[in-house]
Amino acid sequence: MRTKKSFRLEVLPLLAALAANAAAQAFLLVLLPSLGRDLGFDALETGLLLSSAALFLVLFAPAWGKISERAGRKPVLLIGLAGAALGPLLIAIVISFRIDEALDRIPALILLFAARAAQSMLSAGLLPAAQAWMADRTAPENRAEGMGLLGASYGIGGILGAGLAFVVGGTHPLVALVSLATLVLFGFGLVFAKVTDRTTSAMAQSLSYPHLDMRRIAPGLAITLIGVCVYAIMQHVTALRLEDSMDLSRPDAISSGGAALMGAAIVMALTQTFGIGKLRRPPHHLIRIGAAAGVLSLAGVTLATTPAALFASLLVLGGALGILLPGNLALISIKAGMNAQGRAAGVNAVAQGLAMAAGPVAGAALHRLSPLAPGAASVILMLAALIIGLGVREKS
Repeated sequence: MRTKKSFRLEVLPLLAALAANAAAQAFLLVLLPSLGRDLGFDALETGLLLSSAALFLVLFAPAWGKISERAGRKPVLLIGLAGAALGPLLIAIVISFRIDEALDRIPALILLFAARAAQSMLSAGLLPAAQAWMADRTAPENRAEGMGLLGASYGIGGILGAGLAFVVGGTHPLVALVSLATLVLFGFGLVFAKVTDRTTSAMAQSLSYPHLDMRRIAPGLAITLIGVCVYAIMQHVTALRLEDSMDLSRPDAISSGGAALMGAAIVMALTQTFGIGKLRRPPHHLIRIGAAAGVLSLAGVTLATTPAALFASLLVLGGALGILLPGNLALISIKAGMNAQGRAAGVNAVAQGLAMAAGPVAGAALHRLSPLAPGAASVILMLAALIIGLGVREKS
């Protein structure tokens, strides 16, 4: 019988690669809103730049999910990691030319959009393939714990990315981007050498539903949309909130925002790694607990008047999402059935992509109205997730 320790060792190479990819994404999300001002872009342009990548995820994730069911999870993972490494390198080159004034504002913005598009088209299969790979190796009763490990890898990546934003303070972004690309390439090597697919025959023996029933997974998709959107809003506006409402200088706002988001990511990763297993609750219970805690934390974000209060509220939000999102992934996976894991994960990646696209734009637009508006809107969204969670069951 496979022990928990042996299972975690088996999944470690994939988790490390996903963490490297997440680190690169988190670094860009923390850094670009403020760095964009120095490059000559306004907040809305930077928000669109970040969101456009998510739109490509929406377009390509379902196709990659289907491909993973035919060609296997590993080829899709390798292609995705190659794209994830390419993106930061191209972005670093464009930023370097812009800083040296070798590129005007508009050409630089267009090239950054192109770099993000190439990265997203290739890496859109990472989430569907990884979630399907994890579902292939977990029984329904420990599916939430397996999905929690996937979430923890992204949380750890968020820690690394936000930590880099804190350390460089907006002063050495190019070095950080090249370092992150190298880290992703190392993850590519780990997956190539250590990750294996289940055989087609083994997958065929585990079929439980002939088709993907969208009605069964729709509540879970809505919760994904809300949870990821709220987090994307917080990632985009935290440094802006500190700069515009709490009178921090731009470098201090970037560093402090990176520290706050790093703390939230630490709590999220710890919750996903250890908390889910300790709670031992069914997915629908995890959804309700996480959503309720999310409402309280976002109320704290909205009402915070000091950096310390904002920091504390974001820590609670990290724990809330660390419970909500793995429980929701487990619910979607169980309701989809084993023969539709790639397709279900692909559709769920669409919801995540839409949320990542909407989050930065919504955050920027709401911040223009008031620095408090992003937090207030996020409270309403999380209340909606709680209401949806009250109506879901694994066997319904």
